[in-house]
Amino acid sequence: MKYENAKNILPEKLLEEVQKYAGGKVIYIPKKESAKGWGEASGYRERLNKRNAMICNRYSAGHSIMEIAEEFYLSPETIKKLVYGKKVNLPMFSPSITSAENYASQGLGEEWVRMYLSSMDKDAPDYSEYFMSELVRIPLRLIGTEDDKQIDSRAADFTDLPLIVIYENHTFSVPYQQEYIQFLKQARRNSYYAFVFARNEEYSFFWNNFGKNFRR
Repeated sequence: MKYENAKNILPEKLLEEVQKYAGGKVIYIPKKESAKGWGEASGYRERLNKRNAMICNRYSAGHSIMEIAEEFYLSPETIKKLVYGKKVNLPMFSPSITSAENYASQGLGEEWVRMYLSSMDKDAPDYSEYFMSELVRIPLRLIGTEDDKQIDSRAADFTDLPLIVIYENHTFSVPYQQEYIQFLKQARRNSYYAFVFARNEEYSFFWNNFGKNFRR
């Protein structure tokens, strides 16, 4: 690195100030950091990119421009610009823990849940009413089941599938996968991967009492 004489670079008054603190010393002055781009400091750009990724994913899954526009409260023309423009590469979807982990690692766990439930012709929980956890391992003893429920033998075919757990009225349930949770319990699984939805008004109680029991 080439050294410069500060006397030849700095204004006289500034040089005098520097000499007060570092006279005769060799110092390194780092470059000024470039200003962050629009939306980076607030995180808005990241959220916008994730939203755009979900829009492109909906379109790829066969949803119409109008359906997507209504869901995201955007004009059809805006949706067209997004889906006909540069495509966003999302993880490959499959009903599996690996796929769910890939989505969750990019902050898109709720999109995986939506796609999975859509494939079953089920509606996802209203995300404005629930807090959704990351993909965690939940102790199965927390989830109530019907002990005498008959289990479809096909439940064993889905042992690589995360659970969708709802915490409501201080109770854990799996409204979409009742046979599956029963199979896991009879197989003596102690814990299993899950996305947990807790109602906003119950979240503090949920986290304070159960959050420490979950592992990633």
